[in-house]
Amino acid sequence: MTQDEYIENLHKKFERHFNIEKDIALFGEKIDFHANFCNVSGRTFITKQDVIDRCENYEYCYIKKLDTVTEAETAAYGQFLKKVVDECIEPGKDHMSTYVTGAIICNSIDDNAKKLIENYRYSKAYSFYLKGWCDVRLLCIDLNNNEIITNKAGKRVQKVYQFTS
Repeated sequence: MTQDEYIENLHKKFERHFNIEKDIALFGEKIDFHANFCNVSGRTFITKQDVIDRCENYEYCYIKKLDTVTEAETAAYGQFLKKVVDECIEPGKDHMSTYVTGAIICNSIDDNAKKLIENYRYSKAYSFYLKGWCDVRLLCIDLNNNEIITNKAGKRVQKVYQFTS
């Protein structure tokens, strides 16, 4: 399976619930596939205007294609994801959670890069969790070895990125 075929499969999986953009640039980084999702839920009392509470959940996916993943490229992509969290996420009073998923699609991966991905962690709490939190998921999809490497937070979405034919 080629990288473009894999991205097309992801597009088919995501198109129902996500807003999708291809070939964007953010903070000087070229992103081949970007998808975002927003879910707003709430409770009302008697009428729709009598809102008791609301909560907003977001997910942003940044997917990049590389031929070979090295430790330096993995570290740079991790820094990019941190910058996205720090500069792009602005929680409001109804914000509950945001997940930022960064995926690298490659043909081969360095062993040091694998260790870096598995040990990668970044999360942020807003106003002592009163305005929610944000977690970063980092994945690397090795197409030649049919292997998916994730950090701890990324294990929850690993099944979404499994290979389908």
